[in-house]
Amino acid sequence: MNTQFAKFLQIGIIVENVEEAVKQYEKYGVGPWRISPLDSAEFPDFTMNGKKDRLQTVMAFCNIWGFELELIQPVSESPYKTWLEEHGPGMHHIALITRDEFGKVIAEHKDLTGRDPWLWCKDPVIGMEFAYLDLHKELGLYLEVYNEEKKGGLDADFKLPENE
Repeated sequence: MNTQFAKFLQIGIIVENVEEAVKQYEKYGVGPWRISPLDSAEFPDFTMNGKKDRLQTVMAFCNIWGFELELIQPVSESPYKTWLEEHGPGMHHIALITRDEFGKVIAEHKDLTGRDPWLWCKDPVIGMEFAYLDLHKELGLYLEVYNEEKKGGLDADFKLPENE
């Protein structure tokens, strides 16, 4: 099998309080951060695991060391909140650009593991779609893949714009 892992982009960490976590990271010189609430009610066609459930989080993003750190504070009842309650704060996922288009990656994951994505969020109007593949048993983490451009996955040689 050829690897699906074309480019490493992000480490996602679930936290109890984003603002407090940012303060702790800043003590170690990690920053600057962009803090942003996310409320799926702002996206009229948003679905979570195929249902119209509401997802509310507060997130913080920091571009550092050639990748992005993402802190996620669950607000509403959601898989994120359940994960935090079961495991406590900590690293949750890595995000990667995949070699193949989004749907093919999801299907291959199902073939290899027998599992659907842990979380699959989609809003077809704006083209936002991402999923966390449950590879906790196999790799010790979840793998985030996404399809923000309606056409499918990104090329393996995709380069992020400079100074982003």
